[in-house]
Amino acid sequence: MKLEDFGKTITFMPDATRGAVRFLTADQLKSTGTKNVVVNTLHLMIHPGSETIQKLGGIHSFMNWHEGFMLSDSGGFQVFSLLHSKKWEGKIDNNGATFKSPREGKKYVLTPESSIEIQMQLGTDILVALDDCRDAQVDRKEAEISVERTLEWGRRSLEHFKKLKGHENGKIISAVVQGANYLDLREYCAKELSKMGFDGYNFGGYVIDSDGKLVVEEMKVVIENTPKDKFKYAMGVGKPQDIIDAAKLGYTVFDTVLVTRNARHGTLYSFNEENLTMRIKNAKYSNDLFPIEDGCDCEACRNHTRAYVHHMIRIGEATGMTLATIHNLRFYQRLVEKLSIEV
Repeated sequence: MKLEDFGKTITFMPDATRGAVRFLTADQLKSTGTKNVVVNTLHLMIHPGSETIQKLGGIHSFMNWHEGFMLSDSGGFQVFSLLHSKKWEGKIDNNGATFKSPREGKKYVLTPESSIEIQMQLGTDILVALDDCRDAQVDRKEAEISVERTLEWGRRSLEHFKKLKGHENGKIISAVVQGANYLDLREYCAKELSKMGFDGYNFGGYVIDSDGKLVVEEMKVVIENTPKDKFKYAMGVGKPQDIIDAAKLGYTVFDTVLVTRNARHGTLYSFNEENLTMRIKNAKYSNDLFPIEDGCDCEACRNHTRAYVHHMIRIGEATGMTLATIHNLRFYQRLVEKLSIEV
């Protein structure tokens, strides 16, 4: 696939937050049918550092991942989640974010320009403009500040991307649409970002409401007010049914940590189960000689029984977490393959 075709078919990207999908080697990840992955700008900036990765040949070589494309998030959501929750010490202003890593105690500054520079140094293929993410339930005044700041940061990010000859160096860049749960602010943000001419548009903020339901109306607004020929990325989506529903709206790019995190805790996915999920830790699987999912071609299902994976997960053995992760990722790739045909 050429980079300009990214998002024309439905793709699910596992999160390789710090340069790896947890518990998997590159070959194991490849075996799941995964092509594209997401890495985390903020965490890789802190360790080992984007300049170090650049000197080591870039993130593709560093991870030994050459199957497809890499998307780097901007660090915006991590800044929001870590600073607004007071987990990290820092502040956000119109210039960007200043914060301290609790591990090293070192001070960092993340601006629209530095986020783009870091992503360029990492050597990812798809960059994301820095945005000002807020909680979905934020009051209107705060939501308006978030939108205006996101637009300004989007403009600055795109200008710096062009200054660094991003397109000439084979990169593309997407923008994040904010606006919390205010439909008019979502529409305004989407329209203004569209005027700037990004290569893709991402639904930012929280995609799930307080009842655990997909925020369909807000997501529709972004689809309806961004260019039809540009890819639409539903950031952080999510559960299998949410991906199905979001794909029907017009989103084609998805990622979530849920898939691998659930695997490590024993929640697995299967087209043969009600609600597409199963809890492998349940006692009923302790003597079950069937594969996790009949019809699945992953390593776990071809070579091991439910009883074995049940035992490995129950005792906290890394082998069980690896097999469960392989299965869940293969399930998600089979899911988007089906959706690409059906939608």
